[in-house]
Amino acid sequence: MQHKFDFNLLVIFLEVYELRSITLAAESLGLTQPGVSGSLKRLQKALNTELFIREGRGISPTNAAIQLAGQISPAYNMINSALSNISGFDIQAPRTFLVYVNEAIMNILQPLVEKDPDMGNCNIEFHLTPGDEEQLLHELSLQKADLAIDIGKLHNMSYNSQLFYREEITLICRKDHPRISGEIDQQAFYQERHITCKVRRAERYVLDFFTEEVIRPRQVSCETNSLLNLMSLVSESDCISLTCNSMADKYAERFFLQRVKPPFTTKPVLHNMMWHKRNEYTPAHIWLREKLNSLISSV
Repeated sequence: MQHKFDFNLLVIFLEVYELRSITLAAESLGLTQPGVSGSLKRLQKALNTELFIREGRGISPTNAAIQLAGQISPAYNMINSALSNISGFDIQAPRTFLVYVNEAIMNILQPLVEKDPDMGNCNIEFHLTPGDEEQLLHELSLQKADLAIDIGKLHNMSYNSQLFYREEITLICRKDHPRISGEIDQQAFYQERHITCKVRRAERYVLDFFTEEVIRPRQVSCETNSLLNLMSLVSESDCISLTCNSMADKYAERFFLQRVKPPFTTKPVLHNMMWHKRNEYTPAHIWLREKLNSLISSV
């Protein structure tokens, strides 16, 4: 069997394993669904073991599949990296990288990329991170996006992550607020009306996510999914809200807002860079990660 074994079957197996879907694997590999299904059947027959079982509307790997993927995935990634290293990477060759970011990081990085004189003929295109983690995994697995920078981490062993940027949160209200000037206590905090914003993918409010204390129900005036819109709404009302320091640094004065220390013990906002392990040693991807880390270090 060793001399006749078709190693292409392992490539197909890994793609199905990563995506947990024959349909998505077929799309990623440019094959037909029947072709992928047939290849899996051939591999299962060659190994004399079942690799996937039906679960609900999808498929799940068996214990044998989990062990197989764990053993061959590192070797497969090394082979891909070795091939990429031979072909090399030249920043003068036109190329566009797609990077998913949250709103705060987009507001930091996009202007820096536009002003960077050392981009060659490369371009970095920023998109807001999908709110659904499964969609984000789908986009990264199919290499429709090169990496993501967002709060939290991906709960999948096929991805690497590193801390990209750390910042704090601040409370904001308009400068001529009738009851707040420079400080606020917890009693006053709960008496005011709030503009709220949820952390993307986490489905939790900023205050609940970045404070140590348990937050009681607040008087919510409205909820938005944009920090910039949140600041605009605060500027035109007596409502208060929370945002990250990077957004406040950039827009507080423009919106005529005052910044106040929150009356709670806060936790830092940790923005993480996340990418698929298959790109760990790819020259182009290494350049992209180093470029973004270099730009954020200048802030």
